[in-house]
Amino acid sequence: MDRKRLQGKVAIVTGGATGIGAGIARKLAADGSAVLIVDIDEDGAAASAGRIRDGGGRASSMLGDVSREEVAKAMVARAVDEYGRLDILVQNAFGVIGYSDGSALEVEVESWRKGMDLLVMAHYLGARYGVPAMTESGPPEGFDPGPWEGRGLRHGSPPAMEVGRIVNISSVHGLLQAAGAMIYESGKAAVIGLTRQMAIDFGPQGITVNAIAPGHIVTEGLEKLWSEVANEAGFRLHELQYPVRRTGVPEDIGNAVSFLCSEEAAFITGVVLPVDGGHSIQLQENIVLELKSYIQEHPGLKTFFDGGYGAGDRK
Repeated sequence: MDRKRLQGKVAIVTGGATGIGAGIARKLAADGSAVLIVDIDEDGAAASAGRIRDGGGRASSMLGDVSREEVAKAMVARAVDEYGRLDILVQNAFGVIGYSDGSALEVEVESWRKGMDLLVMAHYLGARYGVPAMTESGPPEGFDPGPWEGRGLRHGSPPAMEVGRIVNISSVHGLLQAAGAMIYESGKAAVIGLTRQMAIDFGPQGITVNAIAPGHIVTEGLEKLWSEVANEAGFRLHELQYPVRRTGVPEDIGNAVSFLCSEEAAFITGVVLPVDGGHSIQLQENIVLELKSYIQEHPGLKTFFDGGYGAGDRK
């Protein structure tokens, strides 16, 4: 039997109870990694881990708000205690509890602080405690870097390799901004800057750091919102904005994360990978003009924007 691409590795996935995080956790486990799911939704995290175990994978769960230092420290210790090492940290957790968004004139100071804790502080804390554990763990058993000689390679001792992977989940909203969402847009943009800085800082230790910018991913929550508020014409309007003519699902993000955590991606770091079906590469004025006829032909269309679309539903 072929060795799975992540066999022998151990991962932490924050925000893995449902949605994108759960899809990432399932994919990492399917590719051979043991997974610790950390979430403020204790029952959801346990169910997500149970689903992985039912499929033959290794997974456990932990209750915790990863924007708190003691939780970040504890989740790393738990992963190492339970599985013996740490190789992968996927920082996906985010929730809308505790803050409201808007412009700089509308956002309250406490909401800004809470939002930045959820969107930025948690990523800093995860790396602060995760990187030393990865370094101490070293490359997974059986890793073979191959010969370190010949054209295109340095002579002498090779650098540290395959020590760890950090994947931070940003958003297309970190690349392209929307009105009235200062906290979410600023936070997701900050994740990109943080990712690049970490890639520089931790690359010499054999740890790569990358970010993924999801487009519109139809999670359980968004599927419910679409069903309650929108109609088929409205959903089709959303799909038509994507060159691939569909929106995403959590498995699309899981596939990208698994690749970035594999040996095949060893020379990729500091990258922001949009997983958005090509949505962010299009000239927006052209999209509007191309969709004008469709909108005119479907005057009764309804999208989930009509139901009070919030920042937490964006990715």
